[in-house]
Amino acid sequence: MAELDPRSLIFVAGLLGLLCSAILFMLRRSFPPTIGGLMFWSRGLLGMVIASVLFGLTDIIPPLFSVVLANAMLVGGIMSFYAGFRDFAGLPTRHPTLVAVLVIVIAHVSWFTYIEDNYPARAMLVTATDTVLFIVSTVLVYKTSGKTLAGRFTCLIFATIAIISGGRALTLMLQLDATDSVLGATLSQKIYLAAIAFSVLAITLGAMMLANERLRAALKFIASHDHLTDAFARSAFIELLNKELARSRRHHRPLALLMFDLDNFKSVNDRYGHVVGDRVIIDFVRRTRSLLRQHDSIGRYGGEEFVALLPETDPDEAQAVAERICTGIAEQAEEDLPHYTVSIGVAVAMNGSLPVDVLLSDADRALYRAKANGRNRVEVAQQEHMTA
Repeated sequence: MAELDPRSLIFVAGLLGLLCSAILFMLRRSFPPTIGGLMFWSRGLLGMVIASVLFGLTDIIPPLFSVVLANAMLVGGIMSFYAGFRDFAGLPTRHPTLVAVLVIVIAHVSWFTYIEDNYPARAMLVTATDTVLFIVSTVLVYKTSGKTLAGRFTCLIFATIAIISGGRALTLMLQLDATDSVLGATLSQKIYLAAIAFSVLAITLGAMMLANERLRAALKFIASHDHLTDAFARSAFIELLNKELARSRRHHRPLALLMFDLDNFKSVNDRYGHVVGDRVIIDFVRRTRSLLRQHDSIGRYGGEEFVALLPETDPDEAQAVAERICTGIAEQAEEDLPHYTVSIGVAVAMNGSLPVDVLLSDADRALYRAKANGRNRVEVAQQEHMTA
């Protein structure tokens, strides 16, 4: 590293930052707006590019730009990374707090530039602030995305740069580094600048991996869920039902299937229109989901027909859940929606040995009886299949 001077390392960091900022900016334009953070990350990299250019012009332009503004852009850029991860996680970005910290940093740097020219003092606070931002970013990414490969990779990058940055702050505090300028050619300064250059590329890679993971999850959700209600689509629900039946067979545990049909739904569409009909369907799924357990699943079987999967549920429990839903739906919906009811058929595979089509057929026949016997009621499939 001896042959690399600090100005070259600063130039490399700026060039990488400009390239990565452009990449993230283009990704932001092509990714759906539901994937947050990309614009913050792009702006953060752009801030680091500006900081690199200004640092590289030290001794050429006034310190207002090469020192005060450069440090402000560096800290502000890293703050933008942190804000981006909060936005990506759906959390508030804490702009007032970040702005307040940035103002303190600018005041400190200005004091030790114009009142008392002391590079180690101003560099120590800036580096310490960056270290804290890297640490809180590591913790945030770990809490929100730490279970994914992209999350673990990004945590590793931020943790590494936090250690290097913290070590740099410690050497300045203990006066182990005699440099008096950002262009000082000491080993610790070069290591720190090289780490910043490396982190620009690595953080961008981590951000892209996180965004791509989120996009894949969003596309998978779209493919497997009904666009109107967010319930499982029919094919995805059948696939889930097959998996749960296999698990029930392995563990010899019961599995219940509920089949719903909104009573006289055609008259709702005819009288109030399809827009209101759609709102009724959305309301039904929302209210039914709130009455199911966390590990139960609901799917749209077709039109106004829905199905619910209740793992490890015996006939009595399944009937109790169905009765609770039937009673709950019969209560008045939202004030601007028409009153509606639901008929429910219940089928149970006691040890998961029933084929999917038989279980669905049992639930369908039970539902038919519920509608034939007056609607707004629950019927349970005949025992010969439920004990199979």
